[in-house]
Amino acid sequence: MTTDLSVLGNSAIPHAYAALAGRAGTVVLCHALELPTLPNPLYAHYSPGERLSPKNREALRQKLSRKLERLVPRGFRRHRQVATEIHVVDATGPVHETICEQARALGVDLIVMASHGHSGMTRVFLGSVAERVLRSADRPILVVRSG
Repeated sequence: MTTDLSVLGNSAIPHAYAALAGRAGTVVLCHALELPTLPNPLYAHYSPGERLSPKNREALRQKLSRKLERLVPRGFRRHRQVATEIHVVDATGPVHETICEQARALGVDLIVMASHGHSGMTRVFLGSVAERVLRSADRPILVVRSG
């Protein structure tokens, strides 16, 4: 299960746990941390933030891990058959590639994620991480659409 920690992204979390209904297993809650890159001196562009020091990056990772832990549904916080793993990973490239790499590395059976449902020009400019994961992943994907 991957989330961008938005309300919509988090709405797919119950679906990840529901996929294990009546069975033992592990839900991996994953967030890909997009790190600001150094600006290219040949192009003028907006940079979303400054580079994080290792200490600040670790503090941010811990904060995000705590947020993910709070998203585990109550009924599964002490569930005997269903475990939860929390992963905050650095997106060293495009987010969809990071998601697919993590799924392979962790050996997950199913990727669960939400789709923001952008269409038209918004989709052209913003793209769709979910769509890119669908095209790139080597395993099944459950996409929860915005409603």
